[in-house]
Parts: sequence; structure tokens; C-alpha cells
Amino acid sequence: MKFKPLKIRNLEAKYPVIQAGMGVRVGNATLAAEVVNCGGYGTIASVGFGRIETSMSKYVGEVCDYLAREIREAKQLCENKQPLGVNIMVALSTYKEFVEVCVKEKVDFIISGAGLPLPLPEYVGDADIALIPVVSGGRALEVILRCWLRKYNRKPDAIIVEGPNCGGHLGFAMEQLDDPDSCSLEVLLKECREVMGKYNVDCPVIAAGEISSREHIEEMFKLGYDGVQIGTYFITAEESGIDRKSKEVFVNATNDDVVIIKSPVGLPVRVLNTPLVQRVLAGSREEFKCPYRCLRTCNPAKVPFCIAKALLSTWSGDVDNGLYMTGCDVECVKEIYPVKQFFDTLD
Repeated sequence: MKFKPLKIRNLEAKYPVIQAGMGVRVGNATLAAEVVNCGGYGTIASVGFGRIETSMSKYVGEVCDYLAREIREAKQLCENKQPLGVNIMVALSTYKEFVEVCVKEKVDFIISGAGLPLPLPEYVGDADIALIPVVSGGRALEVILRCWLRKYNRKPDAIIVEGPNCGGHLGFAMEQLDDPDSCSLEVLLKECREVMGKYNVDCPVIAAGEISSREHIEEMFKLGYDGVQIGTYFITAEESGIDRKSKEVFVNATNDDVVIIKSPVGLPVRVLNTPLVQRVLAGSREEFKCPYRCLRTCNPAKVPFCIAKALLSTWSGDVDNGLYMTGCDVECVKEIYPVKQFFDTLD
């Protein structure tokens, strides 16, 4: 199969691949820029910049400055080539501020999930930025389309459909995750296409979940998708932002190590069964202080651990205290490799 370029709004990439905006600091400037250089859509993860110990008043300004610098660094590394974007979780307390940074820094696209990005068009205004919501089914998509059309007369420029086997935070109930065939990517595509037809929306639909090879991409095209988003497979790329020790955790993991726990975000999250997760599953609570609330949906007094602190531990290679988000296909990750190695298989 010969892959066609992926066109979203006025953007085009040689390959139909969007790099997932993995936080914390996995999807950094280096990884995103290299994906752009190789012919894909490079995505910076907005979450996890700055110091977690700082006060709320300083935190907002600091993380916005960090994000702006990361965007500028990525643009420099890819020599201002397109398409370069940012993933912004709706659950972040700095959601609006991060969107405003993206507008000021003139990113090419914004991907937004972990909640319904209903005010996103308002925050973007008339900036020439492609808007890409992330959904886990037709019902969520319909809520977004109805709101965007009614309030802003705006349609998505692409839609990412995350299936039940994705890594990280999941937009499904546990009952659905126990029966993934009931909400497979094939089922979800049919739902979303029906909703798109109802609202006269015609844009690329991107598959996300257990995609790590040329063969997987071809399977998604045969189902009717226009492109793919890849996360887990890029975690152990040389250009990924986390410490080598953490990359080796993924390389050495098997599918039997994958479990689902409740995240402080308030959603199920798929992770590796590492020491932190074992302690959480055993009912213990990690000690931490929260001088600010980086997540609107997190109650620091009740959650068993600080997800920001845990993901920063992953970034620094602190295996005992890190949280290792993964898809179901972690066994696809067999080595630490340069991103170009993957894109070379797509020619």
C-alpha cells in the first residue's frame, strides 16, 4: 500500500502519522521536531513543564514560559517546517492559558482531549490553527460538534478516535474496557462517521490505539481511517524526552505487565505494573504536597498519588516512583531507536 500525504486544514505531511503528545516531557521539542523532519505531524505535550514545588501564582506564568520556549526550540530544530503542534489536556487548570500560548507562538495545530474541548474555538479565535479534538465515541463527538457549530460556527479540522486499547488516560467505563470488542476502533469509526454525516462534517478521522507498524497503519486504512496517531511505540525513541532507564522499563516490559488503575485525573489510566502502581493497588497513599492544582479534576486530599510528581519521576529515571503509561501493545517496543528508523519503513 502506498500511503498518501495526510492533509489537515492547510497542513500536509508526507506520512499519515501523528505523534501522540505524551506527557510528562516524553513528547518534547526534540521528539516533535524529529517527527516533523521525518514527514509526520510532531506534537509537543504541554503538561509537565516547570517546577512542581512552586506556588500557584508563579506556576501559571512559569509553565506558560516553559511551553513557549519548548515550541520555539522545536521550530528551530525542524527549521520552521510544518506541521508542528501541541497537545493540551482539557483537565489542566491552565488549559486556556496554554491555548493562548499556542496562538501567540503560532503553532500549526492543537490536539485536545482528556475531557471535552468545548471552549477551544473561543480561545483560539481567528488564528490559523487546525483544531483536532480527541474522542472515544460518537456521543462525545456529537456534543463537541453541536457546541462548536452553535456557538462558534466552527468544525473540527480532524478528529482523533482513541480506542479502548490506547495508552494513558481512557475515555471508557471499566465495563467497556473489559469488553473492548464492543467499542473497537471499527465500531467507533462507524459511530463517528454517522455523527459527522448528521452535522455535515467532512474531515480526516485518525485512529489511535495499538498502532506501531506499517501493517497496523494499513489495517486502519482498510477500516476507513485517514491516518493514525502513535504513542507507545515512540516512547523509546532516542529523541523521546525521558531518561534511558525509563525507556529500558518499556523495552523490558511484557503485555502481562499492563494494568489499569484510576488516575488522579478522574479517568481510568493504562500503565505498567511498576513499584508505584503496586503500592497504589495495595491501598497505600504516597505522600506529597500540592501548592497548586495542575488538574482541575484532581482532589489532592483524596487521590493516592500526585500524577505530576510520578510522571516527573519517569522523566528522570526514578523507576521506583515513576508512572509508566502504555498501550496494550507494549511488547512492540523492543529497543531504543532513532525515529527515522520507523519512518523509513513507510516508504
